[in-house]
Amino acid sequence: MQLPVQDEILACLQFVFPEIEWKLDEIVSFYKAIGIMNLSGRPYAEREKKLFEVVFFADHVVRCVENISRRRDIVLLDCGCGRSYLPFFVNLVLRKKRRTIIYIGVDAEPELVKKSSQTADALGYTNMEFHQSSIIAFEPEKKPNIVCALHACDTATDEAIAKGIRLKARFIVAASCCQRQIVSQIGKAATKVPELKPFVETKIAKEYVGVALTETLRKLALESCGYKVDMFEFVPTRYTPKNIMLRAEKKQAQNPESLKAYSALRDYFNVKPKIQDFLPELL
Repeated sequence: MQLPVQDEILACLQFVFPEIEWKLDEIVSFYKAIGIMNLSGRPYAEREKKLFEVVFFADHVVRCVENISRRRDIVLLDCGCGRSYLPFFVNLVLRKKRRTIIYIGVDAEPELVKKSSQTADALGYTNMEFHQSSIIAFEPEKKPNIVCALHACDTATDEAIAKGIRLKARFIVAASCCQRQIVSQIGKAATKVPELKPFVETKIAKEYVGVALTETLRKLALESCGYKVDMFEFVPTRYTPKNIMLRAEKKQAQNPESLKAYSALRDYFNVKPKIQDFLPELL
């Protein structure tokens, strides 16, 4: 039997962050303040699943923070922050863990940036700042240790990954929204490699191949630039099918073997990944 939604939220929080003492009235007030819940304390229908995505994604951001010394300043850059549900929630968690951090959100939509700033002011979160800009063009004044992107749509995820690499962030955490750019190209691969034709004859097979190819190329691009990368499902599929996460940590200068694998895979499928437009000198 399914739990009432507030109980399910509380159970999720206790499961992901068991070390924190969660109080239902406190969390309901918080979700109302950031705009996920309505005045009656129920999540807005179109935002309910986002709430759970944010909790599971935040777990991996918090793990990155906890691997950085308390003696160092921690700066998190959220790419394509939108309504900033993720940084607001991460802020709440880290305050409970008594960690200080600077949050920088960037989004192309000025109204979303304005709304995020107003919410931060209302919550008294003075450690947060928001900027209207494309991801790749944005140059933060403070160098981030962590760059993240939760469902930055299509090639905005490539921008976020490339920005993290360019800024030499220690951690890059990304979960993409869609992979249209590669999906739209792989049909051409079948003309070059006839064995691939069965994969592009149906829409669903083409999309699955496109998703796997996109995320594998992103993983290899990160590895080429010296990151150790884990790729996995970060949230149960009941909340979203768009649940592939790339969690990367900088470990070395470059990785020639991964670059070779990236180039071979790209050329075999005859695709032009957008990420290499943002990293021409590295790829």
